[in-house]
Amino acid sequence: MAIEITNLEYTYGKNTIFEYQALNGIDLTIDDSSFVAIIGKTGSGKSSLIQHLNAILLPDKGEVKVNDFTMTNNDKKTSFKELRKQVGLVFQFSEYQLFEESVIKDVMFGPLNFGVSEEDAKELALKYLKMVNLDESIYEKSPFELSGGQKRRVAIAGILAMDPSIIVLDEPTAGLDPQGAIEIMEIFLTLKNEFHKTLILVSHDMDFVYQYADEIILLNEGKVVVKEDKVAFFNEPFLSEYNIEKPQLLIAYENFMKHKASEFISFEKLITEIEGELDNVK
Repeated sequence: MAIEITNLEYTYGKNTIFEYQALNGIDLTIDDSSFVAIIGKTGSGKSSLIQHLNAILLPDKGEVKVNDFTMTNNDKKTSFKELRKQVGLVFQFSEYQLFEESVIKDVMFGPLNFGVSEEDAKELALKYLKMVNLDESIYEKSPFELSGGQKRRVAIAGILAMDPSIIVLDEPTAGLDPQGAIEIMEIFLTLKNEFHKTLILVSHDMDFVYQYADEIILLNEGKVVVKEDKVAFFNEPFLSEYNIEKPQLLIAYENFMKHKASEFISFEKLITEIEGELDNVK
């Protein structure tokens, strides 16, 4: 079990006029090497939950177990440096975290900070810059000279260079063009399938959730409403209650089956028909 959370509660601004309970009794397990999506409306507790996974926030009540680490309210003076090496957070607009004078140095920073030699840090940086499909010609450039999509890839490479076993993705495709978003998500899918990383995706994009996640966790008012596989989830009757739209691909498939189920059809025509349905729901 990669992550086990028991009765997690967290309140912002405690004992002030701004007091707000963000998490209210979260019980949750996430398996090793799984690809899980956490969804819910703004204010449902998604960001507060993921910030507990590497001790940016600590519980007011309950406990969070991540690999060999356990976090409770009594751990405020504990060092979580090793935990933060194991749990990589890719924040929304993660390119704002870039600061070094060159791309290669920015990606090397994390490993160096965790005691890796300069030679090994450079080797890791080169490995992951290649993985995120960045050309060698930009490695010595300032990251601030790059396009938005390139900056995002540099920031992601910097997280991956620390070799975390768990990667948390907070709206990782925000602001990217459709092709760039797909390319980024395919990189993360490779990390799960080939390197057995645990992926946790926070997103409002139900198409990406449906395409990439195996399991979906729905939060509402700081509580887990449901946790189940994506096929079962998107057939639940309560989706409209939480303003969750079905993915376009699923809508297209359902429309197709409703009108064409009684007909024999070739595979080629099937694809053509579904593509047509997709155009209709866009």
